[in-house]
Formats: sequence, C-alpha cells, structure tokens
Amino acid sequence: MKLSKRLNSIANLIPNNSNIIDVGADHAFLDIYLNLYKNCKCLAIDKSKYCTLTAINNAKMYNANIKAITNDGLNNIKLNNQIIVISGMGTKNIKKILNINLKNDLILSSHTNIQELKNFLEEKNYQIYKELTVNDGKTYNIIYAKFQHNKS
Repeated sequence: MKLSKRLNSIANLIPNNSNIIDVGADHAFLDIYLNLYKNCKCLAIDKSKYCTLTAINNAKMYNANIKAITNDGLNNIKLNNQIIVISGMGTKNIKKILNINLKNDLILSSHTNIQELKNFLEEKNYQIYKELTVNDGKTYNIIYAKFQHNKS
C-alpha cells in the first residue's frame, strides 16, 4: 500500500504498536497502513457515514484490523494513551475537536492558520516535539505535540 507523502510523513512519526485515534480519517488509508505495517491499533473516526463505510470496505479489502466509526470529533470517545491524529482540515475545526480536557500526544496537519494552531497548543499546555513541512502537490505542515505535565 502506497501513501501520499503527507500521510507517509505522519505514519513515520508514529511508533510501532501504538494506539491511534484518527479524527477525520476519510477512507482510513493511514489507519490501514499503520495496522498492517506498524502493528498499530487504530480507531478511524469520520463525521461522514459514507467515509466510515468506505473505510470499513477498504480495511476488508486490505485485510486490516481497524475499527471505523461515524462520529463528530472526539465526542463520547474514551481517551487513554492513544496518539490522536487530525489531518486534512483547517485550524478552526482542529481547535473545535481538541477543545476538551486531554493529555494525549497529538499529530496535527492543518490546511490553515498554522500559527493560530501553535498558539492554541501552547494555551492547552502542549509543546511541539517535532514539526515537518512536506510538499505533496501543496505544502503541508505536520506538528507532533506532547502535553507538558509539569509546566513551570
């Protein structure tokens, strides 16, 4: 399975055997890849029922073991130690999804207002651990952020 440069860059940030929640998963190609090649446990979430059904069908086609659900963001999702991936939407939507009490590692790729997203992360007590710029037809910024438990 071949991923786009953007999705491949995101996949490379994720350690083997991770638990992933992919919000806005679309057709779940990232999740399928992570399950097949990095032994990750993935929950693909999309607010579109069509995308959820397509994700389920894609997982069957590739014989991947992922879970896909229709949901608006992280509403009613039990958060533990998962890495939350949000890619393919703007900062306004990412902020809306993340405007909850959370301490999970985050991998974010916003199409808009990168500085606004960075400011939001700082306000939520997150530190940017790694940042990438990927050219995949257009330029994408990818941020890996970690919660700061003991910020002074």
